[in-house]
Amino acid sequence: MNAPLTYVEGVAEGLALEAAAFAAQGAVTCLWSPRRRALVCPASLRLKPGFETAKRNSATRGWPLHLRRTGGGAVPQGPGVLNLALAFTADRTFSIEDGYRLITRIIQNAIPAGWATGATPNSFCDGAWNLSLNGRKVVGTAQRIRPVGNGQRRILAHALILVEGDLAAGAAAVDAFHRDLSLGPIDAGVHTTLDRANPSQRDPMNALAASLNEIAQRDILRATQHLGRRAA
Repeated sequence: MNAPLTYVEGVAEGLALEAAAFAAQGAVTCLWSPRRRALVCPASLRLKPGFETAKRNSATRGWPLHLRRTGGGAVPQGPGVLNLALAFTADRTFSIEDGYRLITRIIQNAIPAGWATGATPNSFCDGAWNLSLNGRKVVGTAQRIRPVGNGQRRILAHALILVEGDLAAGAAAVDAFHRDLSLGPIDAGVHTTLDRANPSQRDPMNALAASLNEIAQRDILRATQHLGRRAA
């Protein structure tokens, strides 16, 4: 499961890879990209009034909806989107902020650029741990944490990376889904892709995946060892 990149037909297969990584033992790096487009949103949105109607409407527009167990908001998936999921076990001193620092640092080390961390108003799945270039969002992050006994916690840290392709259709799909649920507007213009920031990069998906995989294996081990020593 530590192969650099897995191309999956549909989003459900990618989410299944993440679930298997979360259920496994030890550190697992999961990198996947779907060939078919879809929306993914946190399972908590099922509680919103009108959710089933919004789900049907999204599918009718050509964007079937899938649920995930991490937090955040609705995001578009499809060709040009790279998903990075880190699954590992840490002690109780490992905080949610530690998880976000770890996954964003891995991405920053794999892609040296003028990254900024923070919210991007009117972006999909906006959050304090977005990564942006020139004021436009490229990376969104989310996490899931589950106690596993003996003071240990299983962590799933996820990043969605906009690598290439046209963002307008995906942003419009999330915006329409938001309107159906009376949520805030989404603006395609506040996002960008890595290939626009670095157009000379050849085969950006596979090159990035290989770099992320190598750095993640090293940095997960360092982070969990350091926190274990801190707790001792």
